[in-house]
Order: sequence, then structure tokens, then C-alpha cells
Amino acid sequence: MAKRNSGSVRRRKSSEQRRQWRAVVEAWKQGGLEWQGAWGPPPSQIGCLCPRSILIELGLAVPVAA
Repeated sequence: MAKRNSGSVRRRKSSEQRRQWRAVVEAWKQGGLEWQGAWGPPPSQIGCLCPRSILIELGLAVPVAA
């Protein structure tokens, strides 16, 4: 019988992706990085692929009122 994944691999991957997004967007915001098309639309455009929570943390989006 195959072992089941506890989800820890998925959480690590998700955490690593968030860390990478944060680093890229911070560098872009400071002007030290040119946005690459492979990352999708930049944070200043609709359809940005970066998690919204990171954009909010970095002051590039405002929280939506519930």
C-alpha cells in the first residue's frame, strides 16, 4: 500500500512560492528588477498572478472590505 502524503510537501512548496513572489515583487517595487512576462501581468495591472495578500503587505493593493 502506498504511503499518503501528509501535506507537508505541499505546504513547503506553497511557502517557498510565497517567499519567491515576495522577493520578486519587493525588488520590482524598489526599481531593482524589470518585470518578466513569464510572471504574468505586473502588480500594477489587472490579472497579476502574485498572491493578493503579498501585494497588500507590500502596499501595492488595498484589502477588500467584507
